[in-house]
Amino acid sequence: MKKIILIFLSIILSLCLVEVLLRSISIKPWSYAEFNTPTFFNIDKSLGWRAKEGSHTIKNPNSDKKTSMTFGKKGNRINEYHNELNNPAVLFFGGSFTQGWGVNDKQTYVSKLQNEYKNFTFYNFAQAGFGGTQSLVMLQEELNQIKDINLVVYGFIEHHEYRNVARSAWLETLAKYSRRGYSEIPKIPYASLNNENKLLINPPIGYLQLPLREYSSIVTLIEKFYMKQITKKRKRGQKIITKKIILEMDEISKKNNSKFLLVILDWSNEFTNDEYKKFMADQNISFVDCKILLNKETLIKGDYHPNEKGHSMYSTCIKNFINKNKLL
Repeated sequence: MKKIILIFLSIILSLCLVEVLLRSISIKPWSYAEFNTPTFFNIDKSLGWRAKEGSHTIKNPNSDKKTSMTFGKKGNRINEYHNELNNPAVLFFGGSFTQGWGVNDKQTYVSKLQNEYKNFTFYNFAQAGFGGTQSLVMLQEELNQIKDINLVVYGFIEHHEYRNVARSAWLETLAKYSRRGYSEIPKIPYASLNNENKLLINPPIGYLQLPLREYSSIVTLIEKFYMKQITKKRKRGQKIITKKIILEMDEISKKNNSKFLLVILDWSNEFTNDEYKKFMADQNISFVDCKILLNKETLIKGDYHPNEKGHSMYSTCIKNFINKNKLL
């Protein structure tokens, strides 16, 4: 009995020493990024989440500025100008840059474009945090529900590569910021390749949540190690998977007698940016590079999202391409 007690105490002491050591090298117990943001994302079984219908006011934690964001029944961002639903449709997909996170309804680049093309109805289905995988799933849904779609637009940023394959770091970020408008830690669908090298959309997954994670650095380290192990192979395939997603979006749009346009909104690695441009040119996929310099002049204060000036620049770039190529 004494040996059992001694072994037990030794284990406890060892765990305590490891805990102290981990904290000394800045590995801390799990903590959430705190935000005073109301819940305005509904959990969606196939997509992970969608914005809740209605008008929501959010406050920028880095300033006193408040922003009003309005969403429709499908979580779509509402434009300032409302057009007739029986007009030819233009569908927008992507993440927070296209959704217009942090700016008012009239300030998004989609809303500004809607005001330019009043013979069409623009639907902004982009969602904060979405990548290409979720955009593809949404596109497949909407192609079956909306008639007379003239153009499909995908707002593309570099980080969509990570999101498309659900890298561990991205799942951790989603969990860390899950109190910014979510009712629970979100999960996301992710893309992979099957044995025939074809695109496969997998059910939503989330970051591992173990008991005592908010009290123990050891538990936090176990979570991180586990997530990196089960996702470590995804990095190697994220580029080819992203290209297959783009191909799929282009193909199903054209099968639906709709044009497809990819818009590059943000990309820091010029080498990979050029690689994607060559890929799209080789595959005859319409694209336009609308990258802008994202700095204090074009970003929301304290937030890496474009402000109204940035959205105006995007709108002008896209409008010029559409007019030049007679897409509408």
